[in-house]
Amino acid sequence: MHTTRSDGAYPPEKAVDLYRRAGYDFIALTDHRVVNDLEEYEDFVILNGAEWDTGNLRNIPVYHIVGVGMKESMGDIYGLARYRSGRQPLPQEIINAINEAGGAAILAHPAWSVMTAEEMMDLRGLAAAEIYNTVSGLPWNPDRADSSIYFDIWAKNGKMVPCMAADDVHHYEGDQCRSFTMVNAPELTRNGLMYAIRRGNFYASQGPRFEKLTYHNGMVTVRFSPDVKCVYFVTNTPWGDYNIQEADPSCEAVYRIGRTDTFCRVVLLDEKGRRAWSSPFSLYPERER
Repeated sequence: MHTTRSDGAYPPEKAVDLYRRAGYDFIALTDHRVVNDLEEYEDFVILNGAEWDTGNLRNIPVYHIVGVGMKESMGDIYGLARYRSGRQPLPQEIINAINEAGGAAILAHPAWSVMTAEEMMDLRGLAAAEIYNTVSGLPWNPDRADSSIYFDIWAKNGKMVPCMAADDVHHYEGDQCRSFTMVNAPELTRNGLMYAIRRGNFYASQGPRFEKLTYHNGMVTVRFSPDVKCVYFVTNTPWGDYNIQEADPSCEAVYRIGRTDTFCRVVLLDEKGRRAWSSPFSLYPERER
């Protein structure tokens, strides 16, 4: 979320109230280069956070990296000396600073940034990347909200990147309260949320719910909420049998792993066109990068 602390249209108090009334359990204020303070209520958590950027549109790849849940000061990761020399921090330096402060580092909107998938293959310490962010879509930006293809290319090359969804709200003109990350946390506190995020216990959604997802004896089985109308099993194989299935009343779908499949991720689609995305997982752990 962005507020008037950087380039958002709403002040923090109004933005927080909007999401709280919409039924969210937690949010992260991620203004550009500005870290907010952590606040915890009985039924609502505001994780501290910020969005850092590096690169340009000429000879340096553009990276936007979000940090959430930091316990310690981030310091000045840009630094006066770097500013004077024109040098920007490397993406790995931003990730390291977030992790050293006790936070989780998330690669933001790779499609919006027009990255090449190879650019982040050697990055270490990312907790997740955004598979979808609302504001990168129409009418606020050219249609680059969905970054799914990046996850497939990374997974095909052995890098299983957990996926999150967020609004990245700036305008509050329909780009709010549409996308979210569902976290299976032991408790609704900063520590509970960060415990689950670090273990990958989350999925991305706009509404549909995963109830259970298992892989056993060559079969991927998913249980989901009753609003789901279609299930996609996405692998590295461009063709395949039963990788797109209409949901039946049992709210369960099963996919038999094909001979050429090396990874899988699952996408749920509901009657309103909203989606939920699981993170990709390796079908052959010994090959996982």
